Amino acid sequence: MSVRSILMLLFGGVVAAALVVIIGSLAFVKQQITVLFPASVALASDDALRMLLIEQAVGLVIASVVLLGAMFYVLGKTVLTPLKKLTTALEQYETTGERIPPEEFEESPKEFQDLIASFDEFTERIEAAHRNDLETSRIKSDFISTAAHQLRTPLTGIRWALEALQKGTMNDDQRVLVNSAVDKSRDLVAIVGTLLDISAIESGKYKYNFQATDMHALLVEVANDFSYLASNSKVSLFYAQEEAPLPRARVDRDRIKWVLNNLVENAIRYTPPDGTVRLSAEAGRERVTIRVRDTGIGIPDKDRANIFERFYRAENATAMQNAGNGLGLYIARTIAKDHGGDLNFAPNEGGRGTTFILSVPVAR
Repeated sequence: MSVRSILMLLFGGVVAAALVVIIGSLAFVKQQITVLFPASVALASDDALRMLLIEQAVGLVIASVVLLGAMFYVLGKTVLTPLKKLTTALEQYETTGERIPPEEFEESPKEFQDLIASFDEFTERIEAAHRNDLETSRIKSDFISTAAHQLRTPLTGIRWALEALQKGTMNDDQRVLVNSAVDKSRDLVAIVGTLLDISAIESGKYKYNFQATDMHALLVEVANDFSYLASNSKVSLFYAQEEAPLPRARVDRDRIKWVLNNLVENAIRYTPPDGTVRLSAEAGRERVTIRVRDTGIGIPDKDRANIFERFYRAENATAMQNAGNGLGLYIARTIAKDHGGDLNFAPNEGGRGTTFILSVPVAR
C-alpha cells in the first residue's frame, strides 16, 4: 500500500469521525430544545437544524478536500518525489552500475540529501573495492600466465630427456624410477597447460570455433574413448541413447569434448568397482541437455557450494584420489557458460552418486 493510500484512509477516518461528532452534537441540541421549549418551537427548529447539519457537512468536506490536496502536494514534493528518485537511483545502480549525481536531490529535504550522500559514498566504496579486485585478479592472472610459460619449456625438456632414457638400457629399479618420473613430468606439463587455459579464460583470450555439431556422435566417441579406463576400473560405462534424434548443437566441438572428457573421467575415477557411469542426452526447444550420472562417492553437502571454485576439491575426493588440482570443473563450467549454456550437478535420488548436467544451445 502506498503512502498516499494510507494518508487517504487516515484522512477519511478523521472526516468520518468529525461528521459523527457534528451529527451527535446536533442530535444533542435537538434533544435539549425538545426538553426546554414547547413542541411547536422544537418542530420549527427541525428544519434549521437540518440545514445547519448540511452546511456543516458540506463545509467539512470542502475544507477536507482542500486540506488533503495541500497535504498531498507538500508530501509529494518533500517526501514522495525524492523517495521515488532514490528508488530509481537504486534500481539504476543495480541494473547498469550507473550512479545518479547527488545534485539531482538538491531540492529535496536535508534528510534525503544526507541519505543520498551516504548512498553515493557507499557505492563509491563498492566500485573502489571492485576495481581493486579486478586489478588483483589481473595481476594474479598475469603471474600465472608468465609462470606457466616459463615452466612449460623446461618441463617439456625434462619430459623429453626422461622419455629418451626410457629407450635406453636400465635395470628394473632404474626403469621403475624413470617411468614414474615420466608420468610425473607429464602431469606437470598438463597442470601448466591448465594454468595457461585459466589465464586465457580470465583475460578473455580463450577462443572458440562455434559450429553445428552432432552431439550423438560426440557422446558415442567420448564413451568409446573411456571404455578402456572404465574396464580397468571395473566400472560399467554406457551411453543411453534416446529414441528421438538429437538436434545439432552450436558448440566448439573440441572444447565441449574436453568438458565431457573431464566429467566422464571424474565419474569413473570416483566410482568404486562394480559401479556405473551413464551418459544420456535429451533435446529441448532451445538446448541440448547432457547428463553424466555415476554411482560414485557423491559430493557432501558442505562441499556443494564450492565445487566449481578454482583449486577446490572435496575431502572425500581427495581421500580417494590424490591426483587432481581442483581446476577441471571450474574450467568446464566456464566453457559451458561461454557457449551460452551451463554446467551444474544434482545428487542422485534414492541412491549414491552424482549427476552432472551440461546444457548447450541448439544450432539454428
